Amino acid sequence: MDVFTFFRHNISLKIIGGESKSVTPEMISSWNETTLPTILSNYKLEDIFNADEFGLFYQCLPDKTYHLKGEKCSGGKKSKDRFTGMATGGATGEKLPMFVIGKSKKPRCFKNIKHLPCEYKSQKKSWMNSEIFEEWVRKIDRKFRVDDRKIALIIDNCPAHPVIPNLTNVQLVFLPPNTTSILQPMDQGVIRSLKAHYRGRVVRLLCRALEKKEPCPKISILQAMKILADSWEVVTKETIINCFRKAGITPTVQQAAIADSDDPFKDLEESLNELRQVDSSMVPDNATATTLVSLDDEVITTAPEISDNDVIEEIRDHQQQGDDEESDDDDPSIEEIIDPVVEKPSRSAIESAIDALKDAAMFSDEGQQMKMLISNFERLYEKERIKSLKQRDITDFFEQV
Repeated sequence: MDVFTFFRHNISLKIIGGESKSVTPEMISSWNETTLPTILSNYKLEDIFNADEFGLFYQCLPDKTYHLKGEKCSGGKKSKDRFTGMATGGATGEKLPMFVIGKSKKPRCFKNIKHLPCEYKSQKKSWMNSEIFEEWVRKIDRKFRVDDRKIALIIDNCPAHPVIPNLTNVQLVFLPPNTTSILQPMDQGVIRSLKAHYRGRVVRLLCRALEKKEPCPKISILQAMKILADSWEVVTKETIINCFRKAGITPTVQQAAIADSDDPFKDLEESLNELRQVDSSMVPDNATATTLVSLDDEVITTAPEISDNDVIEEIRDHQQQGDDEESDDDDPSIEEIIDPVVEKPSRSAIESAIDALKDAAMFSDEGQQMKMLISNFERLYEKERIKSLKQRDITDFFEQV
């Protein structure tokens, strides 16, 4: 069976068969013996990618771990404090930019921000749906068309992931229904590593606030996106490669997950211990890095199959709420959009931060590379600052009467 025959066959199964209720040995066997060898024989390893959604309680602090554990978060109050992320990586460790779906179309904290930490889309329940998914895939397709690469993108089989016609450089490969946790590389450890990095940074943020005797920080969706993008940056290529190997998507077999060089769980555990020393009430005695990372595993991230009534309701909501969504930052009464507007740091604050970074570089084995990066930032910042200065007219110095 050539690859295009396989894809047509796979698409037919998706449309006709729909979701099954349980995983069978035949599903796994068919994937391992037929589908996977077909992919590996038609694509270079560097051109095989996997994408998967994950839910994140982005404001959650360690003392709320057990309160939220097991919360499916399909709606209601807790859904206002979470978003859906999309992690996409390749079999050789390449990472595509992080993608986030939040509830509010125009969060107040986005005001005056010119460059978001990662791409953001809104959906009333913070879910991935077919419309957002198609828009995202077509953007990926354009990127690889510019790069002159053709890739296979492995995704799970759910209603929010439709068949998309007329793609030129991305071939969608659908996993057998309900086999995500077994066959999908991102689910073999990549997303857990990402969340561990994220939680570790949040715990350290909390430690700093308590040491300065400041209130516990309320993390805005903008700050959460920044932390998530930074966390995605430090997930190692080795972890992604190992997770593809664990899922069997590699010419060689190696049962592994998170790489030794990428140990965010150890770092998170140390941060939790540090927080216990600062304020033991913030960390329950039986809280661990593992429980903190897995607390939002059950969060619903994709829209279920919708009925005709759901479609009508969706259209009605768009018509009735369109104006409200455009004016999020003018309505501070709505709980999920009261995040404070981020203020631009003052010149003195930026200069102090640059000096602190230069001092830190003197104590590091990577000091030379750090100094180069700091110097580049300093040069770009000064260029932007001078550019923003306006030529003042002499009349500006006189008071008008």
